[in-house]
Amino acid sequence: MEDEFLLRFLRVSKFDPSEAVKRLQKFYDQQENQLDAFKGCSFSYQKIRNLNNLWISPYRLQNNSFLLIALAGIDYTKFTFAERFYLEILAFNKQLENPVNQICGVTLICDYEGFNFRSLLTYTPGWIRCFMDSLLTVPCRLKAIHIINAPSIFSAVYKMTYPFLPKKMQDRVFVHPNNDNWRSLHSFVPADILPEEYGGKLKHKRLINCLENLETLDERFCKTLKFGSVKTKHCRNSLKFLY
Repeated sequence: MEDEFLLRFLRVSKFDPSEAVKRLQKFYDQQENQLDAFKGCSFSYQKIRNLNNLWISPYRLQNNSFLLIALAGIDYTKFTFAERFYLEILAFNKQLENPVNQICGVTLICDYEGFNFRSLLTYTPGWIRCFMDSLLTVPCRLKAIHIINAPSIFSAVYKMTYPFLPKKMQDRVFVHPNNDNWRSLHSFVPADILPEEYGGKLKHKRLINCLENLETLDERFCKTLKFGSVKTKHCRNSLKFLY
């Protein structure tokens, strides 16, 4: 296990060794859950590269967290929750290579425009629990989650997700009203670092694509899976998600 990987858990724990060990244990416990969730899954590189929904602003917020934007438009008649979730894992894994991101954390914007009943069916309690636990165990501080363009049907997902969040994180989730000309969002995230589609000043081409070099990201993630429980060693060493 590389020293730089272990340092992630020390940094996010403010160099408290006992807290870092707890975080590391939770990380590997959740990794076992991910292995079980993705059991039998394989993803077409040519297919999921077209999802292309995760972007980063080139500028940080005032608290120095990086801004990760999950764009709307996922067609769940063509993509599964597992495919979307796996790409988000790859994106996070890449961003955690930067020590500044580990220390200063991430602010998320999740765009739910176009979310419909078909989308809702993919959000099973099992996948939601796995997704939220993964989000809470990565060695990175989660500063805030901003939900935008959410239709009324999204409330069902919100009610399922909210109980899985610790109280501290519940206070960091913000559901912004629609049709307020982005005033609510801009009160938290300045327009200077947002793309134009959210009332910001950045052209979309200025955003950073999280999923460039997808095959390399997949290889790096599979490398992190080499370590873990002895019981699942064979499974971890033989994993291949992209084809």
